[in-house]
Parts: sequence; C-alpha cells; structure tokens
Amino acid sequence: MSRFCIVTILMLVLSMSTSAREYQTQKTYSCPEAKQGVAVDNNHFYAIANHTIAKYDFDGKKVAEWNEDDENLIKHFDGGIIIDGLLYCSHSNYPDVPMASSIEIFDPKTMKHVRTISFGIDSGSCTWVVRGKDNFYVCFAHYDRNGWKCGGEILKDNSWTQIVEYDKNWQRRQAWILPAELLAELHPNSLSGCIFKDGKFYCTGHDAKKLFILEFPPYGMRMRLTGTIDIPFSGQGIALDNENCLWGIDRKKKRVIKASFVQ
Repeated sequence: MSRFCIVTILMLVLSMSTSAREYQTQKTYSCPEAKQGVAVDNNHFYAIANHTIAKYDFDGKKVAEWNEDDENLIKHFDGGIIIDGLLYCSHSNYPDVPMASSIEIFDPKTMKHVRTISFGIDSGSCTWVVRGKDNFYVCFAHYDRNGWKCGGEILKDNSWTQIVEYDKNWQRRQAWILPAELLAELHPNSLSGCIFKDGKFYCTGHDAKKLFILEFPPYGMRMRLTGTIDIPFSGQGIALDNENCLWGIDRKKKRVIKASFVQ
C-alpha cells in the first residue's frame, strides 16, 4: 500500500472517530486587536495583535493596552498564555529571515513588560509556548513557500517545524517533529496555537476550524496525531479558561470568541 493511501485512511479514521466532539460558540466580543491570538485569566482576556496587547473585562470593555510601534523591538506576536500569573507572549520577526524569536513576559495587572527570553536565530518562528509540569514546550514553525527566497535565504518547508522542550531555567532538553498527515493538513502553514493538558497538545493551525490532538510517541522523534475536535474559529492563538471554555479569534471579523465543549 502506498504512503499516500496510508495517510488518507488514517485521516479518515480520525475524522470518523472524533466528528461528534466539538466546541460551540458561547459568546463573542468585538476587538480590533484580535489579529493573532487571545489569552485569558480569571477576570480578563487579552486580544493580541502583531505588536499590541489589549486587556478587556468579560463585559467586553477595554481596560488597558500595551503597544510597541518600533518593529526592531516587537515585530510579530503570535499568541499568549497566562503562566503563574504572568502573560507569556510568543514573538518572532516573521516574515523576516533569518528567523529569530523570543518570548516576551508581561505583568497582566499593570500591563508592564517584565522579562524577555530571547532565542535569537534558532529553530524557526516561535508561535506558542505552554507550561508542562516543571518545564516549558515551545513551537518553532516553518512554512511551505515552494522554495521562496526572502533576503537571499531559501526558506524551509513546514516539515522543519519543531516542538522543543526546555527546563525551568530555559535550557533545551529535547525536541519532536510533526507527523506527516498533520503537515499535509496544515500545508502551506504550520501550528499557530496550543493548549497543553493531561500530557496532550491541543493545537491549532492557521485556517482549519479544528483542534489537532498530538501525543508523545512511545519512542523516536515524531509526535503522534491521535484525533481532532471541531472549533468555531479558524485556528490562530487559543486559550483555555478555568471553566474549560476555549477562547480563540476570528481575525477577519476582528472578534474574540468564547466556546464551550459539547459531545
């Protein structure tokens, strides 16, 4: 049996086994900053654009904003997550090359920047960060551009995307690549958002209205795609609140969407 047939059958099985699982829209908010992703804590959500973070209460009122107009400092936020009371924002110089990345950390109470974790020119464009038990996982994305040259460099395709594990001191431990069937579905893009829960990665791409469930392999370096869940928004940066509601954005309509799980 050909590799193409195997991948096609696997995708069909996954689709059939998970079709009844979905998130449905519970509430929407109009937010002009809803361009890259959203983060959420107990009392507020944070709409994230390329170089702007807007803080809103749950009534949809903007209460604060952080912005940096100098693209030499902040070029492209991709999303955010609240970890231990701080807002961690994934950041890269996309679409510039060489690809360079950092994580920018903010105090969400004051909306002041408190720390940078700079990766420099490393594994790709940082699109998300999540917290493990005593570690961090960071996605470094690559995108298919059919040999497209930018700044004299031929970009790598999305198979170069990696999920990298760091210890609590931000020392690299190990890394994994993505399964071929997921790369085919994400083409020409890569992973854009993620929630890490119960040892699984619930990931979004840039276009599909799906969560892709990734699990660690029993051995080797390639993650396993074990299911999908339908969601009411087209990928980008996502968040999970303390009531297990999923938050995302509709970038075309500039909306933040809160969704609840049904089965």
